[in-house]
Amino acid sequence: MVKSERVRKKYDRWSRFYDAFDLGGVNDQKKLAVDVLDLKPDALVLDVGTGTGAILPYLASKLGTGGKAVGVDFSEAMVARANARIQKLGLEKKATAEVQDCTALTHPDNHFDAALATFAFTSFPEPEKAIFEVARVLKPGARFSVLDTGKPPAGKQRFRYRYLKAVMWQAGFTDISLDVPALLRKAGLRTIKLHRFSGSLAYLCLCEKI
Repeated sequence: MVKSERVRKKYDRWSRFYDAFDLGGVNDQKKLAVDVLDLKPDALVLDVGTGTGAILPYLASKLGTGGKAVGVDFSEAMVARANARIQKLGLEKKATAEVQDCTALTHPDNHFDAALATFAFTSFPEPEKAIFEVARVLKPGARFSVLDTGKPPAGKQRFRYRYLKAVMWQAGFTDISLDVPALLRKAGLRTIKLHRFSGSLAYLCLCEKI
């Protein structure tokens, strides 16, 4: 396991050019991850590993004046950029970003109406602990949408998977061999839908807290 501080420092350094390389951009897959949450206007939504907060404006667009998107990340530099984005767009009433360790969130039990994580857990130093913590702060019946990259079904994209597995670990300590859907189930989250994107190693897992 890579130490959290080592990962944190890497993301602090990356924050300056993260968006320039579209690493934190919003594509159709990420929009779909938000859309399947079927958010109510007054929902309180958690964005796990928000980075520079690129998805927060889209989340905010799904909410009314009584709703709010809360992005959390353990990189102070990333969160600073996320809040700068929010302020620039005038979304302070509907979105915010917080410096939080996702393995020890400061929010109470059964607090959020929904949660989102896009390409987050495979890069976390302690993904299983973080998933259990997110489950803790979700209300019963809350939906949790997880977009990530993982091992493809047998016989499909295996060469690409082996290549990307090595490259992504070297680049950012990202372990795409991690079975995130299994960890979600272990945390007591019921799988509603597991969709694999054609021609991609990405998948979308929609869960619900029982």
